[in-house]
Amino acid sequence: MNNKNMHDLNTLPVKTLFWRYVIPSIAGMLVMGLYIVVDGMFVGRYVGAHALAAINLVYPIILLQIGLGAMISMGAATRISMLQGAGQIKQARQALANTILIIAALGIALPVMGISQQDNILSLLKADSDPAVLQEARSYLSLMLWGGMVTIGQMAVIYLVRNDGRPKLVTALVTAGALGNIALNYLFVVQLGWGLAGSASATLLIEGLITLAGLAYFFSRYANLRMTLAELRPHWQSMPSMLGLGFSSLLMEVNLAFLLFAHNYQLLKYGEGADIAAYAVAGYTEAVFILLVHGLALGMQPLLSHATGAGQQQRLAQTLIYGLKVCLLLSFTLLAVVQFFPHTIATLYAGQDQALIQSASQALQLHLFALPFDGVIIVGVIGLQAMALSRLSLFGTLGKTLALIPALWLMPQWWGVSGVYTALPVVNVAIGMVISGVLWRELRRLKI
Repeated sequence: MNNKNMHDLNTLPVKTLFWRYVIPSIAGMLVMGLYIVVDGMFVGRYVGAHALAAINLVYPIILLQIGLGAMISMGAATRISMLQGAGQIKQARQALANTILIIAALGIALPVMGISQQDNILSLLKADSDPAVLQEARSYLSLMLWGGMVTIGQMAVIYLVRNDGRPKLVTALVTAGALGNIALNYLFVVQLGWGLAGSASATLLIEGLITLAGLAYFFSRYANLRMTLAELRPHWQSMPSMLGLGFSSLLMEVNLAFLLFAHNYQLLKYGEGADIAAYAVAGYTEAVFILLVHGLALGMQPLLSHATGAGQQQRLAQTLIYGLKVCLLLSFTLLAVVQFFPHTIATLYAGQDQALIQSASQALQLHLFALPFDGVIIVGVIGLQAMALSRLSLFGTLGKTLALIPALWLMPQWWGVSGVYTALPVVNVAIGMVISGVLWRELRRLKI
């Protein structure tokens, strides 16, 4: 981080810095949400409900890859920001070098381990009960495993380039990627008829280009934290602490993967394959919300981490308060859209499939009624991580998983498929209230 950026972080009003970092981050995540919406629309309209079910059944594995990327990216971003805040630039470059090398190693390990066990994975995920679903699921999973390095790499680019004081560059990369994704989805899915394999190919190609652009940036003269090939070597002693800072992000995605797997399992037990497709529509919509709130939290992260490293408690508290206010505004706005216009949202994915529209509308209203509490959990967990309070942030992730297990087991016994849809929001209400209490306590401490 150059001297001007460091000076700005220390002297500019908190509100000015907040919007400078948060707006590009939210915009970038909103554009990333187009990836999800576009993929779902093309798959649902031009491949069919069985393809939506295939994605939903396989996606827990993709979430595990995303979790590894989140752990590496969040850990590196937090570590680098704190080191720069403390003036330790050499150590910050070492953290960046570790990040690049870890991603490269995972790019080899993921397909080697995953492809050899692909049939067992598909069987575990219950994706082999319908031949049409199995065919689409196998092609999609195979491609996403081979492309694991770029999935993780593009996440790191978004985190680290933004942290390097270039939030506008991140927004430009993600916007160009989203537009390219739309064009490639149309070509591969609609024109060439490649099905889910076409959707996966479009996603991976764009992610690969973003990864290469980010790598080129950090080796260029435009980077504030510029790397050289001579510096690209592992620093083993600092790796555990860096990854430890992002471990809660991994657990959050592991939690999401488990939630998705458990929901799919219960929907197949108490409903039918069509309910998986309906839940997929609710999941696509929920993912857009999660990306928006993640964009908010990740925009706050450099400010929180820098203030923590510099010992600026008042600025730390102000940033957290602004973030929570914006989180609640976003959450209640999207909650109103989902509750009042579920049919419109479902039609985006289902086209003229009236049965899917009806079931997806119900899934949307039931599964997403606790969005404000979910938002507080996301901002709270990432905010606590950014302040190096990893143990407290772990509670929000682990507590959610532990509470959901009995909820998903009991509620479907009483209310069937509706119980599956409402289990998670009920848990989010409970955990969100606890996280709110933790954040309130930290704010009181910071203001003393």
